[in-house]
Amino acid sequence: MKKILLRFLALLTLLTLCVSFASADVLLRAGGSFGYAVDSQGVIWGWGDNTKGQLGDGTKLRRYSPVHVASGLDGSQVADIQCGNENTVFLMKDGTVYTCGPNNYGQQGVKDAPSYVYEPIQIPTLSDIVQIACGFGQCLARTSDGHVWAWGRNNCGQIGNGTTTGAKEPVLLELEHITDIQCGGKFCMAMDEDGNIWGWGDNESGQLLMTGKKNTKVKVPTLLSVSGQFTQIACGGSTAFGLDQEGNLWSWGKNDYWQMGTNEVGKNSSEPKRVMLPEGLHIKEIHAYNSHTAVLTEEGEVYQWGRTYSGQLGNGKRPYRSLPLKACPEDGTVQQVATGSSSTYVLLDDGIIRTSGYSAVGQTGAFHTSKGYICNWQNTGLNLLTGEWIDQHNK
Repeated sequence: MKKILLRFLALLTLLTLCVSFASADVLLRAGGSFGYAVDSQGVIWGWGDNTKGQLGDGTKLRRYSPVHVASGLDGSQVADIQCGNENTVFLMKDGTVYTCGPNNYGQQGVKDAPSYVYEPIQIPTLSDIVQIACGFGQCLARTSDGHVWAWGRNNCGQIGNGTTTGAKEPVLLELEHITDIQCGGKFCMAMDEDGNIWGWGDNESGQLLMTGKKNTKVKVPTLLSVSGQFTQIACGGSTAFGLDQEGNLWSWGKNDYWQMGTNEVGKNSSEPKRVMLPEGLHIKEIHAYNSHTAVLTEEGEVYQWGRTYSGQLGNGKRPYRSLPLKACPEDGTVQQVATGSSSTYVLLDDGIIRTSGYSAVGQTGAFHTSKGYICNWQNTGLNLLTGEWIDQHNK
């Protein structure tokens, strides 16, 4: 009888954790060389590079394991966090937007902001925002009625205001009825309610599906030839992706590190090519950063490809991958995934964050000091279900 009772209690605990996870408002995000998470208790965590204030903890100290950051914000009211190469943007549930990090391109969105912002500040001109996106210095924000604001770096026209002059404050673009916004390295894409896809910024590698030198810099949102073909879009450094209604994934743009996933080594493309994923996958999310791509399936698996030389695959090796490979921990189902410049983060159903990849500035969040290439999945000790961090090296 005692054994039966113990088994029942164990099962009840497991069911309680599963229900809690399903209802928990948790986030896992990655920047260039740093990571962010929000746990179920509403605490914001960060790790990795912080020399330019990107973790918003009031310092410029690198964090080699998860610590509480952005304490000036109520994490329970954070709707999303998006990270650029070095800056961070916070979307609050009331539609306001906060930023921290460097301001060399005006990416803080506040005209008189200092060169480095070490604690999140509000962009006063933005309200009613429902989505944010970050690139390598440029930022976007979408309003509930489908308009788009842009600010920051603009050397390739990635702000979309017809110039190549940076914007220190958000500017309203000539777009309407937008339902999704995405930032690449130096280009941007947006989808409207009719499935039209708009693109602007850098097109040097064909990521905006245009050919010819005159189309290298596209300074205003321009209707792309793939309009109506895709239900989901994503942008990497200089590569773009689209998921069609049949669940097929397509890619175009730069392919110097096989980030298109087509097995066509080093061959850029200004037209969509089908990503060679195994048949029968049901793609939930697409995550692309610089030259490294990952997708999360509905079944909780992660497939990765491209410039994975830093160990992002977590399989003990440092190869480049021209074809997608199932690359995720085997001890659980993946709930969320995030990709940085040279690392991958996954959140499993037990609430623990595992990481793999380069960790010279602490971006894997699993050690006390800098490390080189971490090629196997590491337990960060951070549980987003319980809100607890357990030091894996001093238990």
